[in-house]
Amino acid sequence: MLKGGSTRPWNISGIDLSTDPPEEISCVLKLFARPYVAESNSIGKEFLCNSLAAEFDLIAPDAFLIDPFDKAFMSILEPKVIADLKTKHEGITFCSRMLNATIVNPAIKSGIYDIYDCATLFAFDCLIMNQDRGGYRNKANLMIDDDGFILIDHELTFHFLDGDRQLAYDTIMDVFRSNGWFPIYLKHIFYGKLKEYKGSKKNLFNTFEEYLSKLDLVKIEGLLKELARYNITIGQHKLLIQYLCALKQNANKFGEIMLNLIS
Repeated sequence: MLKGGSTRPWNISGIDLSTDPPEEISCVLKLFARPYVAESNSIGKEFLCNSLAAEFDLIAPDAFLIDPFDKAFMSILEPKVIADLKTKHEGITFCSRMLNATIVNPAIKSGIYDIYDCATLFAFDCLIMNQDRGGYRNKANLMIDDDGFILIDHELTFHFLDGDRQLAYDTIMDVFRSNGWFPIYLKHIFYGKLKEYKGSKKNLFNTFEEYLSKLDLVKIEGLLKELARYNITIGQHKLLIQYLCALKQNANKFGEIMLNLIS
């Protein structure tokens, strides 16, 4: 594909054999360099955030497990393509359904986006510590169609899960206990819009708070176990559950912090 950033994704056709008749699905295959997977758990985070989005009634493309090193698949590739593939992480990886939607332009300042949708997405990205919805590279990593926003690209999230130390997690929770938040929100695609909003902000995060208070941690733990079967990791998984549990138990406080950030 001509677009897609540093991962240079492929457009592939997958066959879902669980349907009758089998369904051919056009997919976006993300090929991660080995260091990204080893150091940042990029593949696992894509699946994790895709699943978490649904918990907050946010839309992300259907996600699939796929093995780009499958021998039958590789047999149809040109030598130069195979050479490129062999520089990537070898194993089961992430791909998602190709959608007919428009990439959101971070430069757009119009009022076409519903302020409550913007608030929910802002809070979600704060929760997952997303560095890449806006960010220093000014990438939206967001699509839109007639039904609303579609979330894509979540490999740069949950940084405190990487490595084997707990310092980053402790720092985040210290800030949380002092009613603050990690400053990556300042670069979020909708921070300026929410900050400048002239209407009442009091209830902007109410829906997000409700979803957070009902977050299904058993479902998340089940996902992590399923991914582990395919040697896909998210890093320090115990810290993830500990983090999500703490925020779930303090959903109202998290909402108040979000409100303070845009006041």
